Amino acid sequence: MSIGSDFVTPLPDEGCHLAECLVPGMTTVVATSLGDQVRTELARSRSTVSFLGSLLIPEDEVLLCLFAGSLSEVRALSERAGLPFERVVRCVGVGWPNPEERKDKPDE
Repeated sequence: MSIGSDFVTPLPDEGCHLAECLVPGMTTVVATSLGDQVRTELARSRSTVSFLGSLLIPEDEVLLCLFAGSLSEVRALSERAGLPFERVVRCVGVGWPNPEERKDKPDE
């Protein structure tokens, strides 16, 4: 799954997990390359994990990569993809709009 594609709702026993990457010199170019590495590994491995996208915090040189899938599978995928993460943690979205509710509404 690529950034910006349809949202994936994780199964209740899987949840969402965030890989926190603290990389000196992190730029948009580096972040894009890391996302490409994750997508390549997903295609190669046929993993059940979904890559939901990333959030770059340039001032802190931090990249947060969001996944749907079990903790162990997200960690293993991230390692195989060469993602330089410090940790992988469970996360919960709070107050995010439901994309299903927006499908029939025109862009504002």
